[in-house]
Amino acid sequence: MQHEISGLDTYDDAARTADQPRYAMDSKLYVKFYTRPVMHGFKSSEAGRPIYEDKEYIEILVPGDSKTKVDCPVNDEFRTRFPKQYEKFKRNEVQAVTGTPLEMWPQITRSMVAELKAMNVTTVEQLADMADTTAQNIMGNHDLRRRAKLFIDAAKGEAVNNKLTEELTKRDDEINLLKTQMAQLITSMQAKGKKE
Repeated sequence: MQHEISGLDTYDDAARTADQPRYAMDSKLYVKFYTRPVMHGFKSSEAGRPIYEDKEYIEILVPGDSKTKVDCPVNDEFRTRFPKQYEKFKRNEVQAVTGTPLEMWPQITRSMVAELKAMNVTTVEQLADMADTTAQNIMGNHDLRRRAKLFIDAAKGEAVNNKLTEELTKRDDEINLLKTQMAQLITSMQAKGKKE
């Protein structure tokens, strides 16, 4: 099946690619598409000066693994594998990692933030989802990941509580408005009754 992503034809079905077991952890990766000037050998030799062309590149980092990095030209497989990031790149949007920045997590020291960032971990979610094999390089990794998971679970619960509180407040405001209108109506009817 042929798909079009930002005007480029690809020959793999994006949904099928994403479902393959070898791509199961793609959502945990830091992926950034960018443009790099690359010297064109043939055109440069013909012109007698360096001639550059802009080429699409991709950078892939594994959170928690500072030694593994992919930085290569983009091909159709990458466009299909990471369609959301590629769409943002084509629209010149920021390709940021989503989640709670480590700096905003009160349970971690600044030195630990710096250490984790050196290992390509920038959010609490990345830390919580880190594979055991990758996390073994972090001192106290089990406790740190456990606390990250608890933080995320608590935040999800807090979001539900906040929504419920908001709905209750809205309901209370509506009840108070109805009470006020009822009191005004009663006062108006009593005043009308006294006139008659």
